[in-house]
Formats: sequence, C-alpha cells, structure tokens
Amino acid sequence: MNRRTFLATPAVAAAATTEAVAANDKIGVAVIGCGGMGRSDLTDFQKQPEVEIRALCDVYRPNAETAAKMLTGKADIYNDYRRILERKDVDAVVVATPDHWHPLIAIQACEAGKDVYVEKPISHNVREGRLMVEAARRHKRVMQVGIQQRSGAHFQRAVAAVKEGRIGKVHFAQCWNHGFSASNKGMGHPADAVVPEGLDWDLWLGPAPKIPYNPARRNFRAFWDYAGGELTNWCVHLIDIVHWALDVDTPLTVTSSGGKWFYDDCRDCADTQEVIWEYPGNLLVRYSTLVHNSFGPNGHPGNKSFGSYGIMLQGTKGTLFIDRAGYEIIPQMEMHSEKVTQGSREAYDDLNGLGQFFTGLTTAERATTSFQHQPHVRNFVDCLKTREKPVGDIEIGHHSTATCLLGNIALRTGEKLQWDGAKEQFKNSAKANEMLRREYRKPWTLAGL
Repeated sequence: MNRRTFLATPAVAAAATTEAVAANDKIGVAVIGCGGMGRSDLTDFQKQPEVEIRALCDVYRPNAETAAKMLTGKADIYNDYRRILERKDVDAVVVATPDHWHPLIAIQACEAGKDVYVEKPISHNVREGRLMVEAARRHKRVMQVGIQQRSGAHFQRAVAAVKEGRIGKVHFAQCWNHGFSASNKGMGHPADAVVPEGLDWDLWLGPAPKIPYNPARRNFRAFWDYAGGELTNWCVHLIDIVHWALDVDTPLTVTSSGGKWFYDDCRDCADTQEVIWEYPGNLLVRYSTLVHNSFGPNGHPGNKSFGSYGIMLQGTKGTLFIDRAGYEIIPQMEMHSEKVTQGSREAYDDLNGLGQFFTGLTTAERATTSFQHQPHVRNFVDCLKTREKPVGDIEIGHHSTATCLLGNIALRTGEKLQWDGAKEQFKNSAKANEMLRREYRKPWTLAGL
C-alpha cells in the first residue's frame, strides 16, 4: 500500500487530528504562483500538521524568494511549474497564478496525479472551466476552488436561514463591489520597457498572446487577455453565495452595461459595470462594480447595505445582508389596523378612528465574522484523505466563474444573451459563442478547447 492509498483509507481519515504527524505521512504540497494570494495560501497550508511545503514556483524569482522566507522548513524553488508536476513527492498543488494560467496548470496537475487547490476565477473562459471539471472527474482528483466564504461559519448559518425559509421567497438579489484598492488605481499609459531581472516574461504570458513587456500588464485583472476585471474577481465570491443560498447555478439570460468610464489609462476591462442575470423561478440578480469608490474596507459603520461590497437577498418575509464581516436579517414589516378606544394619541388616525400597528414577518438576527480561509484549506486537506468532494468543489467554482464570464461577454457584445446551461452556449448570438473559448498561443495547447 503506497502512502497516497494509506491516507485515503477511512480508518486513517477518521483518526486525523491536529497533532504531530510522522514525516513519512506528510502530504507534499507545492505552491505555484507566489504573489499576494499565493503567499496567503502558503500561510494557512503550512499550519496544517499533515502538510509539508516541498516546492515553490513563480515566473518572477523575487516572489518565490519572498515566499521561501515565510516557510518554517525548506522548499525547492522553480520558475517552470512543469518541473513540479514531474516530482513524485508532490501530492497536491496550489494554483495562485494570474487567472489565464489556472486551467492549463490545474488540468496538467490532474493528469500528473496531483490534487489541486485553485484560486478563483478558475478560468479565463467558459470552455476551459468545463475542461477542468472533466479532468478532475476523469482522473479522480480532489479540486478545491478558493471560494473560501463557503467555509465561514457565519456564511453557513446565513445560508441555512435562507434555505429554511426565514426570509421567505427570494425574487431579487443584489451584489456589489465599490472598492478602491492599490490594484485598481489608474495605471496611466506607460511605454513598453525592458523585462525586469528575475522575470520570465514569455512564461508569464504563457497561452496568452505574445506582446512586449509593459509594466501595466502585471496588473493582470485589468486586461482581457488575462482576466475580466472586478466582475471575475470579486463577483465570483459574491454570486457564489447567491447560488448556494438560493439553489441555483445557471442563469437563463444576461445583460450588462458600463465600460472604462473613470480612468484614462491603458486598461481593457470596465472600471464601472452593471450586470443583470435572470434565473429560473423568477429570480433577478444584479451586480454592480465601481473600482474608483469605497465606503471603507468592511462597509459603512452601522449600515451594511451601503458598504464597499456585499450581498443582499430580498425575500417576502425579510432581507438578508451579508459580507465577510457578518450578516443581518431585517424583517419585512406588515401593517395592521384596528379600532382605537384608548392608548397613545400618536397611534390614532383622526379620519377613521383606526390605530396602525406593525409586526415583523420573520425574526431579526445579526452575527459577526468568522474564519473562512483557514477552514477552507483544512477542508481541502481533509478531503485529500477521505477523497470526498470539498465544499468548494470545481463544479461549483465553474458555475460561479462562468456566470461572471457571461456578464463580460454581454458587456463586450452589447447584447441581451440567452444562455443554454446544459450545452454551455448561447442561444441567440454567434458572436458571443466565439468568446466562450480562445486559441492558445503556441506551443501551449489544451485538448478540447
């Protein structure tokens, strides 16, 4: 029995604890992409007693060296992820590269017998995401997506309340991200430049089109070649909670408006955007983004609905507001009128002698934050042993990512698009269907794209 088979047995899985683990029982993990998110992943992975970080990879050498200084042990450093996939002592990889690299690395990792923790959005286009799901299933790999809000206790409680009918039937949901951050500042129009020392620019581009080095391009979320703006960044987290709470995952239609309305710079993606999806069950979901405005990192004090980002589910009995700082259920009020014979004058209507009284249709509730990322990593590690699907399984992440990708296609085509979720193609636009996939730059290839 090899070590991977041993770790997968129910007896071993049931006995798993946070105590020390023998060196030969360690799960070898490699982090591919050692920027900000990769280092955050590294922090929580190395807290898991079964995990040993054995390799780090980044096309920009200083990123990997910074990550190496965070390790409690030692790990080999690579600039080419393919060398990591060749290693027999690496059982799982964390993929925290720019978005356009996620699919190819994750799929090749599955083919190499590795389990995968991949950051959201899982893919640059819809077809890549479906191929990731198929690869995970075909090779029987655990693939967790970094939609860590699913592992937060307060998100779980709020979703349970919605599923129990606490806020009634929901026909309208709204998500928003009105955040100003360093990555969203105006970039200007810098000239192409010499590639910085330690950066493999050709490998950074990978399957994306070949272009000269430009420092602005490393803010990859702002360019269609690598990502999809804040819609495929923050909205994946937000729409994922809507999907989870309301038991939906595939819209029927999508439309979007907006564009590059605020910054005069070289970005492609919208800095101001609104998307509307129609779902089965007469559900309308709306998302808006402004990358140039903010009410603070965790919302406006005392009024969550005007925070810098969040989710609102409006039901027939009440409204739920939720973000990473907590949640609140606000009851829908129902007015009652009855004859007033005594009591305060303020409750009396001189015209008809009726008093007006209000009762809530549900119970008000409020909760504060909970840990999300570390328990999400823990769930992944547990699933490496049990071989169960993780809470952020790749199929779930694909639907939440694809929904956002559809919004950008609607923006770029200017059309109201009708979506066939079963076939994963549009019913009414050949132009839009062309944007569901793209050809890789040689020599990179992805079968089925």
